[in-house]
Amino acid sequence: MHLDDARTAVYRLYDSADHLLYVGITHDPEQRWTTHAGTKTWWPQVAHNTIEWHDNRQLAEAAEKTAIRDERPAHNRADSPWIPGPRKLEPDEATIGEARSNLSELLASVRLLRRCVLLVGRGRKQVGAIVPAELGQLIQRAGGVDRAAAVLQASLPGPAEPDGP
Repeated sequence: MHLDDARTAVYRLYDSADHLLYVGITHDPEQRWTTHAGTKTWWPQVAHNTIEWHDNRQLAEAAEKTAIRDERPAHNRADSPWIPGPRKLEPDEATIGEARSNLSELLASVRLLRRCVLLVGRGRKQVGAIVPAELGQLIQRAGGVDRAAAVLQASLPGPAEPDGP
């Protein structure tokens, strides 16, 4: 049987003063409440609940929408005419999707950098470079950045000789 055709619960969560905190739908109330307990900051306020079963998800969704509109639970956002939609993000904020994407890119960069080393020259001119680890090992064997640079400079061809008179 497809879940859309299965019996579906509309549940209401109340605090100790009988204020309606949340209205939701699920096929498995206990599992859904476990999820809420781990993700909702208001969960510790829940003192009791009610469950109303419907023959299918479509009927439950209609009942949930009506309950949210008419009963005004404190923490429902979706379908609530009383609570504005998502707030406008500040310039330095990102959506969850953008944050996940940025984190994925950052992790890929970190994986790449694990195979690299940072080399810093000594002396008056401090120069840093991120290079592959293998190159870093070769530079270290040459005696460090400054020594490797001197060897490299010596191996480069000099300026072209001017042609004779």
